[in-house]
Amino acid sequence: MKFKAFTRLTRYKEYTFFVIVTTFLGIAAGQGKIGWPLVEVLAANWLSVMFAFMINDVEDAPDDALNPKKVKRNPISSGELSPREARASLLAVVIGAASLYWLLGPWPFFLGACSLVLGFVYSWRRIRIKNIVFLDLASHCLMLAGLQFLTGFIVFDQSQPTLRWAIPLAFVIVISLYGELFNELRDLDGDLEAGLRHTAVVLGAHLSYIAMMTLLIIGAGCGIVTVFVLRIIPTWVLLVLGVSLAAFIALPAIKIRRHHSTLTLQESFQKPVEMSGALSLGVQFVGPWAWNLISSLTGYLYFLR
Repeated sequence: MKFKAFTRLTRYKEYTFFVIVTTFLGIAAGQGKIGWPLVEVLAANWLSVMFAFMINDVEDAPDDALNPKKVKRNPISSGELSPREARASLLAVVIGAASLYWLLGPWPFFLGACSLVLGFVYSWRRIRIKNIVFLDLASHCLMLAGLQFLTGFIVFDQSQPTLRWAIPLAFVIVISLYGELFNELRDLDGDLEAGLRHTAVVLGAHLSYIAMMTLLIIGAGCGIVTVFVLRIIPTWVLLVLGVSLAAFIALPAIKIRRHHSTLTLQESFQKPVEMSGALSLGVQFVGPWAWNLISSLTGYLYFLR
């Protein structure tokens, strides 16, 4: 039971694929290849984002305990984990992330430390940046996207032309901003009842929706430039992306008519898109390595004959 509770506290389903996308895009911009640095930076970024989600539940536990919709989702509020146990797991995650960033070098460690600090002050009850208008958006897009991209990039190359990393960085940041506004709009009614004062509450539903869709359009434009102008992703990877998108989006597409709002409709497509991006970028790095390995083994077996 405790293991399941700790697993739920990490909320890994909410960010696993997105961290792969942001990290691998940074590595692709830095012309990195598969190897231990790639594995280390991906693991460090996973742990960093995991920390941000875990401390959010730790700090929100008293409030979630009073909310019938959230009390069972939060393992601390539901009584499955004690606050002490949750904080001990937080410490282990922080140590793991910081250690991996340290092994990657001074700049990755600095960026990783910034990500961990942002994750802390975003939810810490004495500051709660997530409840400060506009700062909630800025901190969210950095700790959950921008810093992961930059860490992946800087591990492999610090000398690429500015546009080669700036446009993909803008892409992940803008998409993260879209995601944060989407989440705030989705939870707007409950947050208004709770007296929260984040960006969507201040702007209102209408302006927030316009801003969200504007960010989505800008992000799509940055993504097109990244793929078709800068070409940091090979053409064959785009084919993998297209096939995986068709496969993962099939089920949500079937359910389109069941949705009664544009927010619900968009939410049903978000995870399939993340999964497709993670799969195709993973294949970009693992594919050539696996092909070379198979070729070497085939040649070795042929030699033995």
